[in-house]
Amino acid sequence: MSKAQSIIEQFYQEEQARLSDEATFSPLDMSISSADMALISTIAKRFNKDRSLLAREALSQALLDMFSALDPVERKMLAKESDELASSIAAEIAEDQGLSNLEVSGANWVAQDKNCVKAERKAEKEREKAKPQQIAQQQPPETQAPQTDSTIESTQQAEEIEAEPMEDDVTNEFDASVEATVESEPAESIFA
Repeated sequence: MSKAQSIIEQFYQEEQARLSDEATFSPLDMSISSADMALISTIAKRFNKDRSLLAREALSQALLDMFSALDPVERKMLAKESDELASSIAAEIAEDQGLSNLEVSGANWVAQDKNCVKAERKAEKEREKAKPQQIAQQQPPETQAPQTDSTIESTQQAEEIEAEPMEDDVTNEFDASVEATVESEPAESIFA
């Protein structure tokens, strides 16, 4: 097969995949705010994309976010129900188009639920790891780090220095005591 023939074969495969994708998408008639539509149009224009494709991708991502915010028990039930409904819709589309089977594109909600559970467990483990660090940060500085021998010795030396009177203090205390003694002794008279 030549390169040109393989390119044409690739085009046929891409066309078949596109038709199959389009067949699995269900139409949705909805109205959105003009501000939202303006943003969709602006982004689509900037990246040279189809507005409906961009809106579909945005909605799909928003649904994933909403799904992950559901209560875990409810999320599990809704995931199973959604996947069953998606399979029945795909079966109806396949029957309408005369196909024996049609692959459903989009999210597998049961698998998404499992991913959410994994993410929640991981987040819980990270919170548990962070707790001891938070407790350590809340404690006063002297209890945070154990004192080493050198820090204990330097602390003791500083306390001893503070306890010893300075030379000037000793001299001042001596002068004060001499003055007090002189004032308390009775003066002797020279004329006695």
